[in-house]
Amino acid sequence: MLQGQITSDVRLLGNENFQLSSICNQKGEVMAGCIIHKSKNYKILIDETLVNIFIDELSPFAKFFGATFSVEDGFVHGHITQDKNEKAFFSNDIFSLSVSLEKEIHVNDQSLLMNDWVVANKLALNIDLNLNDIGKYRPLEINYDKNRVAFDKGCFRGQEIIARMKYLGVDRRKFVTIISPEAIKENKNFRVIGEILRYKEFYIFSSSIKRDFLDEFSSNNPSVVII
Repeated sequence: MLQGQITSDVRLLGNENFQLSSICNQKGEVMAGCIIHKSKNYKILIDETLVNIFIDELSPFAKFFGATFSVEDGFVHGHITQDKNEKAFFSNDIFSLSVSLEKEIHVNDQSLLMNDWVVANKLALNIDLNLNDIGKYRPLEINYDKNRVAFDKGCFRGQEIIARMKYLGVDRRKFVTIISPEAIKENKNFRVIGEILRYKEFYIFSSSIKRDFLDEFSSNNPSVVII
């Protein structure tokens, strides 16, 4: 049931592994981002404010497959490591991001704060949408086409529109993470996506910025780092 509805390809997901994914509506707009875990059953790791939306979106199809939904208690631990992790949903030459499911919270001197985890994901150009973002963006606008969409898997909801934008559309904007020592006002050339995080002495946020405005933006904001 999941395979025909979500944007990722669960056939590529190994047992006890995790995969970034999302669901879209028929217009190709993202309704929820999630992480899928495969074990005896599939588990969906999702922002608690989006649980009902996810279930409502998939319930009409679940009955045809005899699938049911249940909400479980537990804890999701995020891990940032220097070494590449085979269970990581993101890896580059600097760090890896992975999660694990636990029955209780484990705290030690290496434990992360939530802000650390959010920042690491922003540096990886991975954004988790919240309730205010639902139905506002298509995958190509928020980098989901690169880390959550399998274009060769076959049909899924919104696939035709998403694929047309990917292969036939003109991509005039770029999804980036901006790190700035001071607040920056939005304008017609770039807009903030999601929350603006105040982290240590910096403002860190995701943005959709016009490609032909990048050089001007960098020149006007020499202290800003764009990823």
